[in-house]
Amino acid sequence: SSDDNEEAAFKKKKMDLLNSLEAKLLGNDGTEVAVHSLQGKLVAFYFSAHWCPPCREFTPVLKDFYEEVNSDGSKLEIVFISSDDNEEGQLEYFKTAHGKWLALPFSSPMRNQLKVKYGVCAAKEKDAVGVEPRRQGIPTLLVVRPDGSEISVNGVDDIHNSGLGALKRWIAAA
Repeated sequence: SSDDNEEAAFKKKKMDLLNSLEAKLLGNDGTEVAVHSLQGKLVAFYFSAHWCPPCREFTPVLKDFYEEVNSDGSKLEIVFISSDDNEEGQLEYFKTAHGKWLALPFSSPMRNQLKVKYGVCAAKEKDAVGVEPRRQGIPTLLVVRPDGSEISVNGVDDIHNSGLGALKRWIAAA
């Protein structure tokens, strides 16, 4: 089918983005996960924080979406980019509310580098992180191609408006 062909073509693309991410991500169970586990998958960065009410509202929606799209094989990987105030806050939120996706460690400089690169962060951290211009607040689900270029900065709205249809459009655009 054309869906299979699109998925095969996507998997062949070089994961340039992986070369820029750190070697280790955190699994939801606390284990370290190698970045190369993202190879061949559509990747979305989830910018969120526990103290943010709209984030706490969207996270269960995203968890259901993630489980449904990956129910017959891993098609989408999410990497949580925290705007929590500290590591304990990030880990508590990640382990209790999030799906079985990945997170950048709180101590990782990549957290802020990705916020700057994509112009996405919480309003209260904009100046400290140096995000200029700030295009989006949190929650933001930013879907990217293997080279790190954007497919959609509006993943939250895409899921609310299209449900599972969002994934097909993201894969087609990858």
